[in-house]
Amino acid sequence: MRTRSNSTKSVNLARMAINLGALIFVLGCSVAFAQSVTQGIFIADKNTGCNIWNPNPRSVETIVWSGSCSNGLAQGRGKLQWLQNGKLYETDEGEWSAGRQVGRGSQAWALGRYDGEGANSEPNGQGVLILKTDRYDGAFRNGKPNGLGTLTSQHGVFEGTWKDGCLIGGNRKIAVGVPPSTCL
Repeated sequence: MRTRSNSTKSVNLARMAINLGALIFVLGCSVAFAQSVTQGIFIADKNTGCNIWNPNPRSVETIVWSGSCSNGLAQGRGKLQWLQNGKLYETDEGEWSAGRQVGRGSQAWALGRYDGEGANSEPNGQGVLILKTDRYDGAFRNGKPNGLGTLTSQHGVFEGTWKDGCLIGGNRKIAVGVPPSTCL
């Protein structure tokens, strides 16, 4: 009996590891805001000339800014649409200062959305990130989960202290917004 019980445990642990590995891969690939602020650039709306900070530049990317502009930079409440090859892929709403999204706001794209605090056009502070059926609720820094937070997914509830997008506890490593290989 003992051998069978250990065998059953091994099969269940293996299934759990495969499922958790799939979750880590999906979450690591799903979020596009994991780069640092220093890698960004300003991008101008072709119609208004207003400049917006872009923390994650992509090729063939344009913007449409609906809001005020001061000294060539987005300022105050507004709505920003991001397009790649002329197709809308993200909409951001909230406050801008000196061309950067700050304070409470939202960022929405086809695979999910972020609602919460921001700085330098990335999640910073408390917020909620929803990706398909997964939800992370907690602290962010530089666009990544950092601090106390909870990930709720079809694979379970994972809570604790996150660092640079990684939750590490025991034998589990969970990544949100970063490649799983960065979670050491």
